[in-house]
Amino acid sequence: MIGALVHFLRRSIARKLTLTLVGFVALTTVAAGLYLSRALEAFAVQTLEARLASIGRLLEDEARALVVRRASPAEMRAFVVRAARPTESRISLIAADGRVLGDSEVAVDDLPRVENHASRPEVREALAGRLGRARRTSATVGVSLLYVALPIVDSGQTIGVIRVALPLTAVTSSYAEIHRVMLAGGVVALAVAFGIGLFVARRVTKPVVQMQAIARQMSEGDFTVRAPIRSPDEIGSLGRALNGLAARLREKIHDLGHEQAKATAILDGMIEGVIAVDGRDIILLMNERARSMFGLDATRGERKPFLEVIRNTELHEVFRESRAAGEGSVSHRELRLASPVERRVQVNAVPLRLAADEVGVVMVLHDVTELRRLEQVRTEFVANVSHELRTPVASIRVFGELLRLGRAQDPEKVKEYGEHIEGESRRLTRLIDNILDFSRIESGRKEYRFAPGDVREVVEAVVHTFAVRLAAQGFTIELQAPDGPLPQLRMDADGIAQAFQNLLDNAVKYSGTFKEVVVALSVEKGWVAIAVRDRGIGIARDEQRRIFERFHRVGTGLVHDVKGSGLGLSIVHHIVAAHGGRVTVVSEPGKGSTFTMLLPAAAEVA
Repeated sequence: MIGALVHFLRRSIARKLTLTLVGFVALTTVAAGLYLSRALEAFAVQTLEARLASIGRLLEDEARALVVRRASPAEMRAFVVRAARPTESRISLIAADGRVLGDSEVAVDDLPRVENHASRPEVREALAGRLGRARRTSATVGVSLLYVALPIVDSGQTIGVIRVALPLTAVTSSYAEIHRVMLAGGVVALAVAFGIGLFVARRVTKPVVQMQAIARQMSEGDFTVRAPIRSPDEIGSLGRALNGLAARLREKIHDLGHEQAKATAILDGMIEGVIAVDGRDIILLMNERARSMFGLDATRGERKPFLEVIRNTELHEVFRESRAAGEGSVSHRELRLASPVERRVQVNAVPLRLAADEVGVVMVLHDVTELRRLEQVRTEFVANVSHELRTPVASIRVFGELLRLGRAQDPEKVKEYGEHIEGESRRLTRLIDNILDFSRIESGRKEYRFAPGDVREVVEAVVHTFAVRLAAQGFTIELQAPDGPLPQLRMDADGIAQAFQNLLDNAVKYSGTFKEVVVALSVEKGWVAIAVRDRGIGIARDEQRRIFERFHRVGTGLVHDVKGSGLGLSIVHHIVAAHGGRVTVVSEPGKGSTFTMLLPAAAEVA
């Protein structure tokens, strides 16, 4: 409760000023009240003592006569009772040896039981010839009394003491009303002080509160606000300084925002990932490319520990190596990132001096995954093409050599050798054509001559050529087509024929022991479909999404003598895409594959 009150008061200058003023008045009032109370009490006691002393002096002569003639206890009792009645005081008559001879509050029969008063301080003072005073609670009547004792002197000798006493309530009752008046005055003074404090505090703190609100708006980014300036004093100077600060901050923040936007745009436009960390490996900066590499969104990364965001110890080692290498050095490393997708990344790291005792690191990450894959693919492509070129060339050379040397006298042998030479020549021609076509496609120099045409004629011509060529090998190619006419296509007939030949050639090569291929023509919702279906080895599901990539060859593991450049399906994809169509594949390992070219019927092709 007290803590909450203190917190409430500390949150406002006006409350502090008001409380200070009220507290000052309260302390002043209390101090004055205590002083006046003690002064009044001392004055009242002194007045009462003087009154009691006067009473004692008035009774001194009569008391001396009673002591000198040694009056009886009854006479003593009657004297003190009679003397005490007008003043409502307690009067005691005490012998020189301390015995109580008479007391207005003690009966005659009880006097023997009253203790000797010789040791009482006021009595000792009186027996010594001086005026004795004392305040204490009476053991006889049990009331707090003020005692004044006077010596009874006869012939220069103290023969007794007359003591007059009154209760202290006579004093307190005399100034209790004064205390009430003083308390009421103190309450009024506090109320007035409180009102004055509120008025003054509001006048003083109102501009400060306004500046506080303006400063809060500035801290929230609004630098258009201005503090009111109503006076030339210190508060006015503070307002002018605050307005100047706001203007300068607005300019600086605008400049910084502009520079940051330029730097962010430059960094996010880079194809390389950029990561900067401080001396404690806290991420200071991460551009869009770096976040993309590690699968992070825009809200993650910066101002967090690197290993918490990217769990890669190799990159952490690059940080340490770069710091250890010192300024001006560049650390290089190529490493593998396994998540979120597998990548090969080339990392260049340089130290970043942030403070005198803090060195961070800036790291540039270049994704070389595709480059390394292309290097491997091109290597394999060169090897495959070299083998593909070498095989037909070697066959042509062998059979040509046999014919040249006259080894084939039999006309059937001559015909057989000629057919071998012709087949290998066609194979070599297809390979060279594929390489040249792919080169033209990659360089953008492939030209298509679009014209309206009947796709049935193109398909039938290619099927007839393959059927004649493969009949001797026991292959059958079945063509399924609707009886009615097919929609006219705006197409490059040679390009469609080449794409269809590549699909048919693949179906023949991968048919395995099932030497049967089915070609189906159909019309599907504005598309003309050319489907090539075999019953061969099939394609695994994880391979199907990559079969149209350049240089990619399916690793079947089942047929070891199937050779190829890995360009056929990529060329098919490019040709069909140029006609505004698409190529689909449905395959299951061990059950065959179906490749379908979907071409738009009667569509405008750019």
